[in-house]
Amino acid sequence: MKRTPAGIVIAIMRGPVRAAAGTCAVAAALVLPAGAQQLFRGVAPVEITLTTNLRDLLRERDSTELKWFGAEMAYRTDTAEVRMPAELRARGHFRRQTRNCSFPPLSLRSSKAVRDGTLLQGNPRLKVVTPCRPAASEYQQYILVEYLLYRMYAEINPVHHRTRLANITYRDSTERVKPIGVTAFLLEIEEEIADEHGLKFVEQKGALWDDVSAEALDRLALFQYWVGNTDWSLAALHNISLFQTPEGGFIPVAYDFDWSGAVHARYSTPQASLGIRDTRDRLHRGPCRTAEQWAPTIAYYESRRAAVDSVWAQGAPGLDAKRRDEVKRWLDGFWPVLSDARRFKREIIDNCQKLGN
Repeated sequence: MKRTPAGIVIAIMRGPVRAAAGTCAVAAALVLPAGAQQLFRGVAPVEITLTTNLRDLLRERDSTELKWFGAEMAYRTDTAEVRMPAELRARGHFRRQTRNCSFPPLSLRSSKAVRDGTLLQGNPRLKVVTPCRPAASEYQQYILVEYLLYRMYAEINPVHHRTRLANITYRDSTERVKPIGVTAFLLEIEEEIADEHGLKFVEQKGALWDDVSAEALDRLALFQYWVGNTDWSLAALHNISLFQTPEGGFIPVAYDFDWSGAVHARYSTPQASLGIRDTRDRLHRGPCRTAEQWAPTIAYYESRRAAVDSVWAQGAPGLDAKRRDEVKRWLDGFWPVLSDARRFKREIIDNCQKLGN
């Protein structure tokens, strides 16, 4: 057993990857090819209708025991309309609560016998990220920017959550709620990421910096600084998923970027203890490294700049051009930090957390 400085007892993870010692073993896992299920083979939005007891689903989401609601999922192929049974359940934390959002994030699932040969083949469950307030166009823009952040993250980190835009119509089977039409995105679950990359999804909390791959951690931490996201914790597995490699190392993967400066949602505010007032105030909450230790990560990011720029050049259907350009300009403020040694020292090297966060 191991005791953290805060006095919390946790189990020691077997085979921790420390600094450069285990980098080679983990790097091999980072570049494993990942096959795509049918859902993730395209980028054009899929057209989906989900019919369920929508009123009751929206009413019971503040419960501590969330239940699944029977639903019908319908979508069109090139030749026909497919209808299949499915189930929906509210999920999440902040966006699930009624006082914060009028519509919660959802989980979507179907049985193997049903989903084989359909759009859901290979995905026993999916996360559905829907606008928090479907009637407000601003909240729809938040979803589209967050979707592009996932696309950015995928260009930086080979191990990531895959996404697919979806134009979804929610219908109430009891006809007590008017149909709700939104653009959302579908997000794969951690078990599928593990299968794609030959990893094991683990839920052991309490990890410190030295317990995970230095390469993966540095890329992740710099990404969070880049997009202005302070809403994450490795130790608490807050908006972080953890995967174990066959060699025994651990890879952290980030998700959930709606509280980032890039999205700049009106409901997002940094923790007061962080000493910043706005999510657009970037803050490094990652590990302490020397300039020499950061050099490979900086070089890697610079090598991926064109790929990331292409994500924003392509944009997303429905994303306002002015908002896209404004977010891109703010994101581009990251590159001068990487190229200026003094500024990088001030922003990153001198602002770090020694053991974990």
